[in-house]
Amino acid sequence: ILVGKWKLASYCQLLPSSVVGGYLAFIGFFCGQAGLALMASVDVTGLVEWYKFLDERALVLVAPGVFGGVFIYFSVRKIRHMAVLPACIGLLLIVFYCVLWATGMSVEEAIENGWINQPVESVAWNHTWDYLRLNKVVWRVLPSQTLTLAAMISVVALSSSLDIAAIEMELERPLNYNHELKTVGISNIVSGLTGGYTGSYIFSQTIFSLRTGIRSRLMGYVIAFISVVVVFIPFNILSYIPNFFFGSLLIMICLDLMFEWLIEVKSKVTSAEYVVVLSTFALLQVLGVEFGILAGVFLYLIIQKMGYNVGINDSEDRKP
Repeated sequence: ILVGKWKLASYCQLLPSSVVGGYLAFIGFFCGQAGLALMASVDVTGLVEWYKFLDERALVLVAPGVFGGVFIYFSVRKIRHMAVLPACIGLLLIVFYCVLWATGMSVEEAIENGWINQPVESVAWNHTWDYLRLNKVVWRVLPSQTLTLAAMISVVALSSSLDIAAIEMELERPLNYNHELKTVGISNIVSGLTGGYTGSYIFSQTIFSLRTGIRSRLMGYVIAFISVVVVFIPFNILSYIPNFFFGSLLIMICLDLMFEWLIEVKSKVTSAEYVVVLSTFALLQVLGVEFGILAGVFLYLIIQKMGYNVGINDSEDRKP
């Protein structure tokens, strides 16, 4: 909230679009990697650990999700209608349970074979605050964590601002970064006070909604209502949803972002800009988000100083 109030988020609007494009491609890669790891039930943090996906069992588990993600991706691109995405993911669930029925496999056996995560017993919603035990907090160490907290706030503020930049580029009109960041801050306070997690905008969901023609705020209310219903359901609904259901959505996001910002963008920007996009994507893989973005901006400035056409930085037009 303070970052937005002090208008510090405005500096993120100075980021070149090519650097933001490299970041979006990286987010696509990250989603794809997370989807594969989820389906294969392995921990993978980078390319050096991708060999884990080559295990025979892992290949079998990820195959339906990869196929489903490709199917959803092309369906959404070819048929621009708001019902396509929910219809596709609903079809995946129907196909999964039809296969279980046809093969005589029970849900328990599907869990044992790795298609569904092991069920986790969840407490009733009205007992979630029982885990909030302030007497267990070691308050005396809090001052020593000041720098860590400041660094964490800076990283989260940067990430949230980049999410806003992604939505702004899709809308093709300026957004007020500081106002949006204060909204994120207020939402996190409410979430924290009610026992929830921290979070930011799901820019991929916003972008896909925009591309299917959804402009109404009704979608947000529907999502909020469904979320409340899930909280009140007396059983863990995730115990009946296959891993490749979530994996296919992550693969779809991966394909969309990486294809748009690593392939399609080539015909829309100058050669120098495209180099910045690819380089930022690679630097993020090696250096992480914070230093990768800084390195991408530094490379952009170097190429610009060398006299190459890196395009027109539209940061002035993006200011509210």
